[in-house]
Amino acid sequence: MLATELKEAYRNCTFSPTYLVKYGFDEYESKPNATLVSSSSQKLFVFWVNRQTKKVAGLIALHPAYRTAQGIHVGSTSGQLKTRFPSMRVVPNMMMQEIQMAFLGEVSATGIEYAFYKQQPVGKYIVADEPVKIPAFNAKISWIQIYPN
Repeated sequence: MLATELKEAYRNCTFSPTYLVKYGFDEYESKPNATLVSSSSQKLFVFWVNRQTKKVAGLIALHPAYRTAQGIHVGSTSGQLKTRFPSMRVVPNMMMQEIQMAFLGEVSATGIEYAFYKQQPVGKYIVADEPVKIPAFNAKISWIQIYPN
């Protein structure tokens, strides 16, 4: 999807520049490198574009109204995530230790990730960057990161 199509679909919303570093990305640009979309005072999502193609490269869902096909949304618990995806793994974000990222498959090939921000450990980590299964049941998903094909 092109960024212009996204802006057309959400034309009644506010689009504000923001930084991806707030969400644990290793980005240090002097100008904002993403866009926050809000409706009234509610933050809906953040997106960023590929500068060459102008297509949306990623989206971070911040509002519980956005749900995956399995019903997972912001505010769902780690227990619900574990029940729906028993092989789900989690790892601390190397950029910001207070963020833990849950995913299926490989870190570099994920299409969707679930973020737990400023919460007790969701996994029992032995090695800092080694993904582990999720033993925690009560952590709540802070946001969902989606990387379109």
